[in-house]
Amino acid sequence: MNLSSAADMLGLIIDAALLALVLFVIYDLVKNLSVKSIPDLPETDENPHLIHDLLLYLERPDLRARDGVTIDDDYVVNAVIPAKKVIDGRFDCQDFRMQTLLRLMYAHGDTLREVSPKGVQLIEDAFLHAKYWMTEPGKDSMCYWSENHQILYATAEYLAGQYWHDRVFKNDGATGREHMARGRERIDIWMRQRFQFGFAEFNSSNYYLFNVGPAANFIQFAAPGDSAMVTRMKMCLDLLLFDVALYMHKFSFIAPTGRAYVNNMVGETGDSVRKFTDYVWELRPGAMDVSHSMLTSFFAMLNSRDSGGNPFYEVPPVLRKIGLDASERILKASSGTDTSELPALGLVGHKSEQMMHQLGMEAFTNPEVIHNTITYFNKNDMLSNKFVNYFKIINLRLIRNRFVLSRISRLMNPMPNGIAIQRANLYCYQTKGYALSSVQRYHPGGFGAQQMLNVLNLGGRAVVFTAHPARHEGKNTVAAYPGYWAGFGRAPHSVQHKNVLMLIYKLPKRRGFLELYSVPQFTHTYLPEAYFDKVIVDGRYAFAQKDGTYLGINAARELDYLPYSEMSAKAFKNGLEEYPEKRFDLVQRGRNHYWIYELSDESRESFADFTARIRGNSVVYDGDGSLSCDSAGHKYKTVYGGAFTVDGVDIPLQHKRFDSPYCIAERGADEFIIRHAGHSLRLNYNNTERDYT
Repeated sequence: MNLSSAADMLGLIIDAALLALVLFVIYDLVKNLSVKSIPDLPETDENPHLIHDLLLYLERPDLRARDGVTIDDDYVVNAVIPAKKVIDGRFDCQDFRMQTLLRLMYAHGDTLREVSPKGVQLIEDAFLHAKYWMTEPGKDSMCYWSENHQILYATAEYLAGQYWHDRVFKNDGATGREHMARGRERIDIWMRQRFQFGFAEFNSSNYYLFNVGPAANFIQFAAPGDSAMVTRMKMCLDLLLFDVALYMHKFSFIAPTGRAYVNNMVGETGDSVRKFTDYVWELRPGAMDVSHSMLTSFFAMLNSRDSGGNPFYEVPPVLRKIGLDASERILKASSGTDTSELPALGLVGHKSEQMMHQLGMEAFTNPEVIHNTITYFNKNDMLSNKFVNYFKIINLRLIRNRFVLSRISRLMNPMPNGIAIQRANLYCYQTKGYALSSVQRYHPGGFGAQQMLNVLNLGGRAVVFTAHPARHEGKNTVAAYPGYWAGFGRAPHSVQHKNVLMLIYKLPKRRGFLELYSVPQFTHTYLPEAYFDKVIVDGRYAFAQKDGTYLGINAARELDYLPYSEMSAKAFKNGLEEYPEKRFDLVQRGRNHYWIYELSDESRESFADFTARIRGNSVVYDGDGSLSCDSAGHKYKTVYGGAFTVDGVDIPLQHKRFDSPYCIAERGADEFIIRHAGHSLRLNYNNTERDYT
């Protein structure tokens, strides 16, 4: 064969190899794109609350008599069937129903067997055929992985396994004892991670309740041999209550959070834990008269006694006292982890503790975990799950490599990177009149899904916050997340010291990778005229007064209110639709600008003196991220993504696990001591010691 023929042959081989590679990639792509998502919800959800009503009426005979309800076979069966439909269909949030059904069996099983053997059989069938975790066989679109779902599913599996311990569960052929052991392992992991790192879904008034329900069921019904775990679950409940006690103001729990829906952001009307705080702090009668899927279990546990006549759980008095404290104070804390910390912590991999930590913080596409995510989803055949079906686009064997995927994520920075709820360095300045709170320097310029990074809470419906909208206002975006209000398009550089909050925004012109909507070229502040005594907007300044508290806002550019929006008002669900003449959406246009909040009150100066002083403050902004402000004898200076100084002193922007008048503890500490008003609470996780006075 001559050289020319050899070259031709080599060319043909190369062409054939390239063609084979192209065909393989096309085949792989077509195969992945053909994976259809499974519906996550039933077409109809008949009477979804009946099962919770049944539990409430069994717990509270007085309410049953008041409402004229008769619990007979028909009532039980009609209540159970809709819940069973969700569990049998493997629809999302089946674990909410499971908690109620398990308490029905554990606390009222004898009554139900007498009244409705058919209803009891329906419940048993549902649990014996259910799926409890991602590693079990079967495809579905249930969300197992967020922080609250983790403990809901683990507790459900543990308690179901314990109740039907000698039965074979149909989905995977495991016995009840095996399921109980699996649930126990995940409960233990969840508790240890909450104690060590705090709640990933920090300060979520929605999702804290969905930790409270399974915690109550585990504390009351766990096996005697798991008493050490019960003590640790009480510790986790203590820490959740500590968060609520710290960050609620005038008993309204509206604070920076990892997960907020639109209605949660605007004051007491969206405070989903209000019935919880009403009961714990004995604020209003009737707090227990509610058939909430989680609260009924919690209230029932609090009012039950063990075989020795002792309460299963008591709220430590120090936490009640902290919730009543109205003194001026600074609260600092750290909750969660950054994705950059996960490799060093040994939290990247497919073990339960690794996946629970990673997915509990909703980290999917970040450089440190993207390969871990896609390999785990493939391993457990999860790509038809509606919530993660989009991963099929990158499930190509040609790029399914740790280095390649990590490199793509780091270079392209896809929008889903912002879904991850990363470490929150919380700062809160509380006075009698207000609570100004923020997350210090939270990934400036990053995307956000449901995080809320700053809020001024004056109690009731008087709430103020600033964000960059992820999308322009529209019918489908006012209640979406990320949307016009919830979540954010780009995070600000945010720093706070006492009553001063500084926000710097640098907005891009063009959308980012996998950002499916144009980037709004403005930021906005929710400042509802209807819920303040006085609001003044004048050029670069805005001022508001509520009772004796004053807010001054200094901006880089002229501020103006957008016209009243009925769409947004309805999304808030806080009564603004009754005030069509009142505005609430204060806008600052431009790509590169700042907002400075400053708070004061009538004990320090008059409102007229305050507004004059704010107007006279010296503010210098270089237009590229360096901002300084002189106010009330102090000099504040910060740089986008960089340091923050007050009077030339560097202000740390990363905090201890707790740093407040009540508790000081490092991240990763195995003991917390909380003290206030002559009371104390000591929690030592490793030694399983929980003491309070």
